[in-house]
Amino acid sequence: MNDIQIQFGKISKKYDEQRPKLIPCFFDFYYLPLVLMKTDNPEPRILDVGAGTGLFSSIVLTKFPKAKITLVDVTEKMLDIAKDRFKGNDNITFLRKDITNVDEETSKSFEKKFDFVISGLAIHHLTTDEKKYVYGKCFEWLKEGGLFINADQVISPDPVLEAQNIELWHNKIRESGIGEEAIDNLKERMKLDKLECLAIKIPLTSKIE
Repeated sequence: MNDIQIQFGKISKKYDEQRPKLIPCFFDFYYLPLVLMKTDNPEPRILDVGAGTGLFSSIVLTKFPKAKITLVDVTEKMLDIAKDRFKGNDNITFLRKDITNVDEETSKSFEKKFDFVISGLAIHHLTTDEKKYVYGKCFEWLKEGGLFINADQVISPDPVLEAQNIELWHNKIRESGIGEEAIDNLKERMKLDKLECLAIKIPLTSKIE
């Protein structure tokens, strides 16, 4: 079990209730991607990478209630929450797997399969090489004309601006009323982040053929 599994396993039961408090722009962050998700298929196939508790997928279902969604995550406790959330929905499948090291059989079964590949606040935990691998796989798994949406966080290339952003964010989450224990736990999880600025992140996708 790696550090990500340990840290997110600890907060799996509180993850969803804390999201609106830890993300001041919560509703824009999760609902604006729906505007980009356009298809004539009333039952699109969707892959949720680093799906966690299924929060992002549950929001996508408000637009595509008949969508066939595959949730992939490495942390069993997070997927357990997702399974409970989608209980009774036979269009939802779950796969516990490390997305940075997908076996050939699974990868082949996903090729050109999905109308959308989505990911919410997950890929920033990966190293640069792991990001390249995951981006490449996501594009392999999309149908022709499909769309990859990575709703994630980046850092400013200017350290001063980044420090100001962090200070503003901490002030906002304290205003939400969330407890100091939750903030301390967040800081521990943030130690696992491998954030990059857009100047680095954009070429990772643009170089994928």
